[in-house]
Amino acid sequence: MRNASIVLALALIVGWYPALLKGEQPATSHPASSYYTLGPDDEVSVAVVELPEFSARSYHVDADGTISLPLIGRIQAAGLTMARFEEELQTKLHSQVQNPHVVVSLVETRSVPVSVMGEVNNPGTQQLQGQRSLFDVLASAGGLKADAGDTVIITRQPDEGPLTVPGSTRDQATGRVTAAVRVHDVVDLKDPRANIAVRPHDEIYVGKAKVLYVIGDVKKAGGFPLSGRSTMPALEAVALAEGFAPNAKPSNARILRRDDSSANGRVQIPVNLKKIMAGKSRDVPLTADDILYVPDSNSRKIAARAAEAAVATISGIIIWRGL
Repeated sequence: MRNASIVLALALIVGWYPALLKGEQPATSHPASSYYTLGPDDEVSVAVVELPEFSARSYHVDADGTISLPLIGRIQAAGLTMARFEEELQTKLHSQVQNPHVVVSLVETRSVPVSVMGEVNNPGTQQLQGQRSLFDVLASAGGLKADAGDTVIITRQPDEGPLTVPGSTRDQATGRVTAAVRVHDVVDLKDPRANIAVRPHDEIYVGKAKVLYVIGDVKKAGGFPLSGRSTMPALEAVALAEGFAPNAKPSNARILRRDDSSANGRVQIPVNLKKIMAGKSRDVPLTADDILYVPDSNSRKIAARAAEAAVATISGIIIWRGL
């Protein structure tokens, strides 16, 4: 083991020697994890103990993702981890050296591959240049869809530094750190701490918004996203449903709210929308997955009718929205 280390050290010196004679400085490299994935415009140094032709100089990853190397020619680099790229070089050089000792180091990082998935207009992997914030990345993904939820989930690789967001958690098996920030804190620039600096290979996910439903005798029954909020006033939900139909009876409205302890999984909460509209009663906040049912004036068995309408209408809305 000690002899191998000495040979490696001598080979590296031999590789640098021609450059030193010419008054040139050898390429310096920065430590990088073997898990780092190479991308276009990255610079790497390649040293092969048995082949001084390589020397300790840097090589550029071209726009097509390939690198041109001595004795090998062009070889794919982009998309490969540092460790995988070393293995590829060893395989290519095996025909010239029985057991080549290859050392690949990262000289400069110029590609910043970041994946942005979920409820953005242009999901996928972005190749960013230079320092970018979370706001910049979301904007580059075309912004958020109307159905975007109230949180952005960021997952960071263990070799890309800390993720300084309150409440972040680390996966003990992989070392990856995951954290959530509020969408509005980022998009509205309300909290500078939420607009974190994005690192290479960060995974950013924007989920669907939580939804509530308005059904019954309204002009446009449907599911409506909370759009980053935890609650929505009942009258606002009615407005999104374009108001009451002519035969509606808002004084007998019901909120069907999830309750696993009840027989059918929901409890019914009476709400007098007529009094709320007249200012005689406070508005009622609706939460995610609530169903606001507005009966018509002919409905006599309101409770039973609400449950029947909920099953029929919500099933159709879920299929239509693809939730």
